[in-house]
Amino acid sequence: MFNENIVLLEREVETSGPIFFNILFIGPNYKNHRGGIGAVLESYAQCIDGFKFIATYDGRYNILLNIGLFILSIFRIIKKLLSDRSIKIVHIHGASKGSFVRKYLVFLIVKFLFRKKVIYHLHGGRFHLFYENSGSVIRYLIKHLAESVNIFVCLSTYWQNYLITQFNIKNIVILNNPVAVPEKLAWNRFERNEKILNILFLGRVGDRKGVFDLIEVINRHKELWEGKIKLKIGGDGDVDRLLKFIETENLSNIIEYTGWVDGQKKHELLSECDVLVLPSYNEGLPISILEAMSYGKAIVSTKVGGIPEVVKHQENGFLITPGDREGLAEAIKWLVQNLQLTRHMGELSKTYVQPYLIENVLTQLKSIYNHEILG
Repeated sequence: MFNENIVLLEREVETSGPIFFNILFIGPNYKNHRGGIGAVLESYAQCIDGFKFIATYDGRYNILLNIGLFILSIFRIIKKLLSDRSIKIVHIHGASKGSFVRKYLVFLIVKFLFRKKVIYHLHGGRFHLFYENSGSVIRYLIKHLAESVNIFVCLSTYWQNYLITQFNIKNIVILNNPVAVPEKLAWNRFERNEKILNILFLGRVGDRKGVFDLIEVINRHKELWEGKIKLKIGGDGDVDRLLKFIETENLSNIIEYTGWVDGQKKHELLSECDVLVLPSYNEGLPISILEAMSYGKAIVSTKVGGIPEVVKHQENGFLITPGDREGLAEAIKWLVQNLQLTRHMGELSKTYVQPYLIENVLTQLKSIYNHEILG
């Protein structure tokens, strides 16, 4: 596999010049993003001088505006490739459903009209469901893209194994999602000697992320945990359903909805919490987990996607089966009763997240590009 060649290429990377000057990135708008792909692209943009990027989608727009944006993006891509002869590789970031359809059209233009090399970077946590539940035409298009790109990038060994069994991919490589080293933490619960377990959920409010499993578990044990835990929920989605549940079940003294968070507010929430809980049903490799690990937090999540590759059961957190509310309750109960060991789990998280720090990911990314340009 291509991964084995990366170390051998690192010397070439150091002497190859500004390799990112030869790359055009395609994906959703990463400014004011509300998704994992946007977070990855934002990390790249902050660290790459002269970041060349064209957005094909914006999460803030409605359907009609996004159709207009996509049509405009096609013209921008064509103009960029005609005018900028330095571009040798187009790095496409995509997921499922509409994202795939948009990126497939971009792929056709880039690969067969301009004869540029293409890297397709898969992010979607439900890609397997998208492929397996699609009709024959979409399945053919997925197969065509997967087997025609120069390199197919995925997020974990789990996804690499799945893709290999489904497609005859030329080169497939695992590239970690990047995370930045956080600023100094806002405060530390253990230094303040607080006795409440501060739980944080970051993600879209809905069934797929498991947030309603989490609040149902807390509701079942509220008499036992009142005064011992505090859950803060940050995200958008089915907010009305969430707020109605909190009000109906009288949980406002235990559960707080903070709205969508980013920037300084996210920094404060990650600093304040003791554990991030994300009981998702499908995932690629969640940025929220990597961010929480970089802040030195324990993690409670599920055995899906690439999560088991960063969260080690009973080491830096707990892994449960999606939908296992009893398992989720047991994990929270243990954390409540073992606050100092929860801190130790968080220290292990900081160790396990090292390969995902942005500088390490960019080194690997440079090696991938050099392999295609110089190879």
